[in-house]
Amino acid sequence: MARRMGSWWIKDGLDGRRIEAQSFASTFDLLSGFTWSQDHGDSAVLEKDFVVTSNYSEKTEQVDCLMMSSHGWPNGFSVWDGSVTTTDNVAFGIGDLEVWASHACQVLRHDSNNAVWRWIGAFERLHYMCGFHTNSYSGGGRDKRGQWFAWYGGVGAGLLWGLAPHDTIRTAWKKANRMVEGSNVEWAYLRTSGDNSAGNFVSTYNEKFTASEPSDPVSNRTFFWARGTC
Repeated sequence: MARRMGSWWIKDGLDGRRIEAQSFASTFDLLSGFTWSQDHGDSAVLEKDFVVTSNYSEKTEQVDCLMMSSHGWPNGFSVWDGSVTTTDNVAFGIGDLEVWASHACQVLRHDSNNAVWRWIGAFERLHYMCGFHTNSYSGGGRDKRGQWFAWYGGVGAGLLWGLAPHDTIRTAWKKANRMVEGSNVEWAYLRTSGDNSAGNFVSTYNEKFTASEPSDPVSNRTFFWARGTC
């Protein structure tokens, strides 16, 4: 079964936000073993797609990896009908999601007033949250963020027969943002490593986007946060 990629976006007057999210999934769709299976924009970006809701299957759990364009702050991000926050019943990976990525501002901010560990409760079998410690921006060429994330994440290597790098998820996120943001912006990620259901240790440090399903860290987990200048 192909790895399923998804895009969620709220334009808010900037069509680049749609392009940013869609280009991540559509670029992966160029490779065998990947498929762009979910695309939701504006009024179709719903809280219940991200939050566990009775008698509803979260659409974000019907993909392996997603890119989202929205507004954000240290404790949450916007959806069309409200917001998703660290106090909501979020269980990323309860279905199939392994990588959640968004340019939403400050969602992964970590300082004395906003500890990034507030998002740990949202990790069910999720491997990575990719976002920002600071504000990030839209427009001015930043609509290619998703495309670069996919390119460095393996699409370039796949299309050019290994002549382009197939970077780890964390490195692909860093490189993509350095391509489109200024040095006043700081990317960030939160990831976890731990034991899988068979009791074997799984490290996500060098994890890459691949067509095969990765093993999920589900117990005895340790969480890691990193940030860097774009």
